Amino acid sequence: MTSYYATRNRAIKTTLEAAFGRGKVSVRGSRGTSAGWVTIDIDWTPLDQDQSRRMHAEVKSLLAAAKINLGTCYTDDDCRYEMDKCHLNFNRSRYYSTMRASDGTLLGRQDAWESEWEPVH
Repeated sequence: MTSYYATRNRAIKTTLEAAFGRGKVSVRGSRGTSAGWVTIDIDWTPLDQDQSRRMHAEVKSLLAAAKINLGTCYTDDDCRYEMDKCHLNFNRSRYYSTMRASDGTLLGRQDAWESEWEPVH
């Protein structure tokens, strides 16, 4: 007999591999007191932090469209804020932030404050 979490985790992997490609998605469920939590690692590299945040939202939308319930937990004592029981990870962003120069060139910098803007390749 297969557990609910194992079936859910297989559904997550199947759904996300359809979007990112076979072999690009790893899904691991937690055990013990963390049962129900899932860690999803996707082999995809965002250009910057903003693109990473947008893709997190896209992945959550894909899972919601597939009617996959990640479960929720409360993050404060007043039970006002909920979050999914999911850790979603991509590869590290290539740049901290990016912007377009006046000539249309895409520029990026490695960290928030000390690095110079450099052309993105």
